[in-house]
Amino acid sequence: MECAEVHIPDDSDLGTGTFVTVLEPSALAKPEPTISIIINKPVFQISVNFNPATREIPVLLGRADGTDPLSRRIYQLPVNIELSESYTFEAIFEDWRIRELDMDDVPMKQKTMPGTVTF
Repeated sequence: MECAEVHIPDDSDLGTGTFVTVLEPSALAKPEPTISIIINKPVFQISVNFNPATREIPVLLGRADGTDPLSRRIYQLPVNIELSESYTFEAIFEDWRIRELDMDDVPMKQKTMPGTVTF
């Protein structure tokens, strides 16, 4: 991973902002997951798990106090991706809900599974 940073425009509303992760070239070519996480105990935590083996990117948002995430979504890694390139991912969240995950400013497709609820 090259870098990660969280942008929260209003200190009184930690549940709204963006979390940017820049992956180094070839990070998605490795079989091991890359996890980008920001923790500010006990009030804030966000993580983005890039898993090339499953082609999934789970995003979790919540408080860093041991409780379950307030919002969780799973996105699909595009099939025809150039694995030797660097990519910028931006998780956008609002009111403690993950709104979307963009890859190089393009919204990613969310994975939906029968019988599951996205919260």
